[in-house]
Amino acid sequence: MSDGKDMEQPLVFGLDIGTRNVVGTVGYRTEDQFIVTAQYIMQHDTRAMLDGQIHDIGRVSGTIRKVKEQLEKQIGKTLPEVCIAAAGRVLKTVTTSISYDYPEESVVTGEDIHTLDLLGIEKAQSLLKEKYFLNDDPLSNIESHKADRIGEDIIVTFLPEDVVDGLYAAVNQAGLEVANLTLEPIAAINVAIPESYRLLNIALVDIGAGSSDISITKDGSIIAYGMIPLAGDELTELIVLNYLVEFKTAEYIKLQSTTEEEIT
Repeated sequence: MSDGKDMEQPLVFGLDIGTRNVVGTVGYRTEDQFIVTAQYIMQHDTRAMLDGQIHDIGRVSGTIRKVKEQLEKQIGKTLPEVCIAAAGRVLKTVTTSISYDYPEESVVTGEDIHTLDLLGIEKAQSLLKEKYFLNDDPLSNIESHKADRIGEDIIVTFLPEDVVDGLYAAVNQAGLEVANLTLEPIAAINVAIPESYRLLNIALVDIGAGSSDISITKDGSIIAYGMIPLAGDELTELIVLNYLVEFKTAEYIKLQSTTEEEIT
C-alpha cells in the first residue's frame, strides 16, 4: 500500500472505535488530499460497546491494541499517538457569540483566534464550529487581517465526562496517547462534504451499529450536530427476538439478507 517515499512523510494515525468494529487508518496529508498508507479493520469479539458507549474497557482496549499492531506491521513503524472521534449519543449543544476589542487596531494573529475560541468555550462551556467576524463583518479566516474588534459565532458541544474518560482509558491501555479528539459527525462531514459544498443546505447522516449521527450545513458553515443511540443493532435485536437466535447469529442473518434470498 505504501513505498519508501510515503514513509518519509509525517504520519497520522486515526482510529474509529465503533460499536461493531474498530477501524484504524494511517496516512499523511498533501496540499489537497489525504494519502492512506495502511488500514486495518477488526470486529469486537463481544458486545463490549453498546450504542457507541464503551462498556468493557479491557476488551475494547484489546481490540485497539490488535489493530495498532497490525498497522505497525504494515508500515514498519511504531505508532505512539492516535486521533479519535467520540460518539456523542447524549450531546448537548448550544450556540453563542463572543467578541474581543483590541486597545487599538491590530493585525489578527493565530494566537488571537485561539484566545477568541477559548473565550467562546468559556462562555458557553465547550466546542467547535465557528463563524468569525472582523469589525462585525463575517469572514471565513480572519488571521493576518487588521481589526479593531474580532468575534465569532460558535457551536458549543457538551459530552459527558464518562464517555471521554472511557475512550481515553481504552486507548491508553492499548499503549497509545490521544493526540486529538473530535466528534464523529465532525470527522465524517470533513471527509464527505468539502467546504465549497457547505453553502448548500445539506444534512449528512451516518447510521452505524450503535448510534446515528447527523450534521447540517448552511451558508458555508456547519450549523448543527446531533446523535441518537438508535442504529443497526436495533434491526439485529429484532431478529434475535423473532427467530430466537443469539446476537452473532442474528447479525449474520442481517448481513446475509442484503445479498441472499434464503439463509440457512
